[in-house]
Amino acid sequence: MKNIKLVASDLDGTLLNKNKEITPRLFDALEKLDALGVYFVPSTGRPFGTVPQAIKELPFLKYVITSNGATIYDAVEKKNIIENYLTAEAVDAVIKIAKELPVITEYFIEGKAYIAKNVYDDLTPFNLTESHVAYIKNSRTPIEDFWTEMKRNNTVLENINLVFADMDLRKEIWDKLKALGVASVTAATTKNIEITSLYATKAKALEKLCEVLGFERENVLAMGDGDNDMPMIQFAGIGVAMANGEEHIKVAADIIADDCNDFGAAKILEQIIESKI
Repeated sequence: MKNIKLVASDLDGTLLNKNKEITPRLFDALEKLDALGVYFVPSTGRPFGTVPQAIKELPFLKYVITSNGATIYDAVEKKNIIENYLTAEAVDAVIKIAKELPVITEYFIEGKAYIAKNVYDDLTPFNLTESHVAYIKNSRTPIEDFWTEMKRNNTVLENINLVFADMDLRKEIWDKLKALGVASVTAATTKNIEITSLYATKAKALEKLCEVLGFERENVLAMGDGDNDMPMIQFAGIGVAMANGEEHIKVAADIIADDCNDFGAAKILEQIIESKI
């Protein structure tokens, strides 16, 4: 791990524990990495506006990959340095399918997440956990004329997120969206589908960032737990899957870290630090 110059990490289920917090042990490791000149780059499916405040407030934060690679945010200059939006064709195709489904549909623009007001007001049909309901209530902006606004903004969407209660329906829609071939189709959990530009994956964003910084893929360590982390785990010189991650992610990884609730990420960072001392 001596040659690692950049650590890219998913947030939920990877860097953060079940309480969505940065533990003192993790913060200490991140701080030491920075002192050694190693970039730490959060790489998440979330839009920037919903990235946890604890991440945004890291004093050494320089770049954030958001919306599954649709944007790379420069935390120092306070602006996106790369943007890969969905095409109008892709957005219109998703609208045609999603508006007929009993699912939660969300779209992300300029780091903010939007949801239909009638859905926001009554989330009971979707069998969500209390914590998921609280997350939606705290991070989504309800829109009255949701589908009209979504179509009106069809050239500037970073990401579309569908949340399912029916897993058979999810599989059917997954296959249908994949068959369209107009967007990248992935997921952060087993209950959602995330749709981004064909040019927007965490791996493609990492590749662009490496070009900016003058790094090779061998200089990258990437950590994740879900389907949307697979491309960057395969891209990185060292790919790390969490013990709590999906099985196919663990098969693809070079290393399986301990569970995110057992300091898994911190332990990996400590190995990098030890290799450089």
